Amino acid sequence: MNGADPSVAMRIDESRALERSGDMGAALGQAQKALEQAQVSGEGEHIAAALAQLAHIEFRLGNYDRARELAQEALTWAAPDAPARCRAWLTLGNCAAEGHSLDEAEIFYHQTADLARRIGNHAHRARALHNLANGVYFPRGLFDLALSLEDECAQLVRRHGLENLLRFPLFTTARICQLTGQRERARAALDELGGILAPDASFWGYHAVVSALLTLDEGETTTALDLLRRALAIAEKVGEPGLNGLVRLAMSRCLRLGDNAPAARTWADDAVNLARRVGYRHLLGQALIERAQATWRCDDAEGAIADLRQAQEVLIPLRADFDLARASLLLAAVLHAQGDPAARAAWLETVRRIALGGYAFLLEQERTLAFPLLAAYLSQGDEATRAASAKLLSHLACVPPPPLRICTLGRFEVRQGARVVPDAAWRQRRAGELFRLLLISRRRSLPREAVLEALWPDQNPTATRAVFHQATSALRRALEPDLPEKFPSRYLELEEGQVTLHLPPGSWVDLEAFEESVRQGRWEEAIALYEGDLFPADRYADWAAAPRERLSQQFVAVLLALARWQLAAGHPQEALAAARRLLEMDPWQENGVLVGMQACLALGDRAGAIRLYRNLEQTLREEMGIAPSEELQKLYQSLV
Repeated sequence: MNGADPSVAMRIDESRALERSGDMGAALGQAQKALEQAQVSGEGEHIAAALAQLAHIEFRLGNYDRARELAQEALTWAAPDAPARCRAWLTLGNCAAEGHSLDEAEIFYHQTADLARRIGNHAHRARALHNLANGVYFPRGLFDLALSLEDECAQLVRRHGLENLLRFPLFTTARICQLTGQRERARAALDELGGILAPDASFWGYHAVVSALLTLDEGETTTALDLLRRALAIAEKVGEPGLNGLVRLAMSRCLRLGDNAPAARTWADDAVNLARRVGYRHLLGQALIERAQATWRCDDAEGAIADLRQAQEVLIPLRADFDLARASLLLAAVLHAQGDPAARAAWLETVRRIALGGYAFLLEQERTLAFPLLAAYLSQGDEATRAASAKLLSHLACVPPPPLRICTLGRFEVRQGARVVPDAAWRQRRAGELFRLLLISRRRSLPREAVLEALWPDQNPTATRAVFHQATSALRRALEPDLPEKFPSRYLELEEGQVTLHLPPGSWVDLEAFEESVRQGRWEEAIALYEGDLFPADRYADWAAAPRERLSQQFVAVLLALARWQLAAGHPQEALAAARRLLEMDPWQENGVLVGMQACLALGDRAGAIRLYRNLEQTLREEMGIAPSEELQKLYQSLV
């Protein structure tokens, strides 16, 4: 606003600052005062800028009709190359995107991007790119295109020093990646977003919602609820419909997955009412789908079907293909459960939309709905339905399965998101032993003969081959019990006599994390990870002995290193604790006794130092027939 009345410009800047802090009422008041002052001055540029800001705040508050009126009025005052014209077009695009037409929104955003490029306004160009990605391509389910635009937006703001706008592309990137199962990229975007959000209250709400959804994907319902309560407080303070709707949808999903369907339906119903009140069409379609899921969980199939039919009516004009695929899948599942012949048509529509949109990840996300339908239509129905289902199965093969979280030290547990693989599954035909053997093998792969030698060393090779196939089949079922019969395991590969365990991106294994901590010298972290010996259930298995001993010796070395470091740092109490834990593992460890004695002396505990020496002396004499080292003997003599 070069040459603008400073009082008008200052009020607009103050309005924007109040908006970022979440005080939308005060932001609206400042924008109104800016307009009043601009009207007194009669300067068209000032009036256009004030009207554009006022229109933007009204949009943020969900007053779409009022926002459109103000933005249109701003265009009548704005010069052809004025930044206020960009601002007004952005607001008109936003109102169209959330209201009646994604096509109209796309036109406004392109107009903004073109004008901003022409006048060299990088900030408005970045906003236009983001709004295209978040407001048009994301609702249409064009996720790759949306991510590409957000990457372009991020590069633009970094190149021109506009880091205050980086929160926009980072949020959309995190949200799309969470939705499509790219958890690591979503986490990275959220971490970066969290470092730049101090001045923007509403984006802390968005950050908390996506963090909650990621946490929910990992089965942490309680943590997700805590994050959503924080987001809800921000949403209700700010009053922004988009954030309020997103929070309510996430709350419904969280409660539904936590088996509280009635509460989930209440939150979804609240989202439906909010979307209808403000006229947010895409949110309405999403809310109806979520309410249908909660309603079905409440044993009201007819209500769920009605919501899904209505969601389709809302979403078809928007060409919201991903959400239409979700609606078709859920409708197919409900109708199939009811024995309704219309289920087949709904399933074929689901197959078509998933294949065309590249939404195979939806099958993994909604596996409790999709996998039974896949199994049913692969084995029954007409040839066309079976062929379509088989084609969809080939798309699913490209989708990584859920990451695994594997504990091996002191206990054995495998978590697959919220699901813990039950102990009974591991005991089926030695599936657990095969899994653990592969886990510690080089590249997690072994030839069949090596597996037979390790697990069945004394049996006839011909007989053990059948047992081997039974074990691999049991392991496949342990990891993916609901996988369709004709679909190969995505964790276990058996090819040309070689069996390989594949851990998908985002998986975590405690023994690997422990060894990495040791390599990096993060001793306290390594000690926290080491909860006990490797694979305690396989204590007498020859194949587990060498890696168990290696990890145990690494743990002893870490304890000794930590004890020495604590002693050198002037923390004798902590050094003594590490030394004592070391000696519990290895009573013959003379270096551990030495550090322990030195720590006792630093604490003024001469008697404790003597006890450590005498315990070692007795152990070495009785079990090994030798005496402690000369250095220890000299230290002991100096004490007595």
